[in-house]
Amino acid sequence: TGLVERRGPEAHGVNWTKWHGVAMSEPRLSICIVNWNTRDLLRNCLQSIYEDSESGQWEVIVVDNASTDDSAAMVRASFPLVRLLPCEENRGFVGGNNWALEKARGRYWLLLNSDTQVECGALGTLVDFMDATPDAGAVGPKLLNADGSLQLSCGIAPTFYSEIANKLLLHKLFPFFKLGAWDHAQTREVGWVTGACLLVRRSTANQVGLLDPAIFMFYEDLEWCLRIRKGGWKVFYHAFSRVLHLGGQSTRQNFGQMLVISHQSLFYWYSKHFSGLEIVVLRLLTPVEMLLRSLVWGLFYCSSPSRRDEARQRLWAYREIVARILFHRSQHGNANPSQEVR
Repeated sequence: TGLVERRGPEAHGVNWTKWHGVAMSEPRLSICIVNWNTRDLLRNCLQSIYEDSESGQWEVIVVDNASTDDSAAMVRASFPLVRLLPCEENRGFVGGNNWALEKARGRYWLLLNSDTQVECGALGTLVDFMDATPDAGAVGPKLLNADGSLQLSCGIAPTFYSEIANKLLLHKLFPFFKLGAWDHAQTREVGWVTGACLLVRRSTANQVGLLDPAIFMFYEDLEWCLRIRKGGWKVFYHAFSRVLHLGGQSTRQNFGQMLVISHQSLFYWYSKHFSGLEIVVLRLLTPVEMLLRSLVWGLFYCSSPSRRDEARQRLWAYREIVARILFHRSQHGNANPSQEVR
């Protein structure tokens, strides 16, 4: 992938004193990272940022969501230029990022997951693209898996019909929603890009607003991209900026509950962007979707001991989602779908 082993800023001749002087002026880019119990991954992420020769033009803001693994202490000790915002409670991905964005001073704002590593030049490439493309409101890079393979990170703007296809699991056969049939070798306009690495123009965010605070996590990037496009801006995927993304490192710590929260967030953005009749149809199709998923993961539970724990958590989550659809309507389309976990 071109990503190298991270050894720490001192190993690469980092001049903290020189950088400190640059950091006092308005940065070209503000990088916002929300962390929850991913200390070692966060260290690798920060090291990859500061290995870039352009990092003297950037500011880095880390929001620590009440981690218990000494993440905050690691940042203080190893990365003195990072602006650390420690939380006494878990604000979630959205709450944490919005807090960081409110403090950001850069011309461009970047949401970056703690389980990423950026190639040298990747972030500068995104900033240069935004400078050269005045109608671009947001852009995301090419994401790579740990083995260097492509990770699907962008897609078409969702419609009622694409969501019906998702409910029936047809997107597995026809991966149009994430542009799975496209080789991702060219830069192009897209409907959305993932928040694992999402660069937004500050003036765009000032126009359309920050991430929706009613969402705790999940689908906040998609919802933001929809608002950016409705505001008259374009969203782009950039094929020549590459970022390694391990994926799901925080959510795996409570995977079943995260699936339930994800579904609540899904119906919340339905409530903002679809009509009442469309939402009713999607609600009715949800038990069908959960049944289909349960059949698939029931087979995994029986036939694959190595995936049995994941299957168990998924099956519990699917039952919980159906129960809420049938008996607790307020849990879907709720203005605050994260309330129960805060």
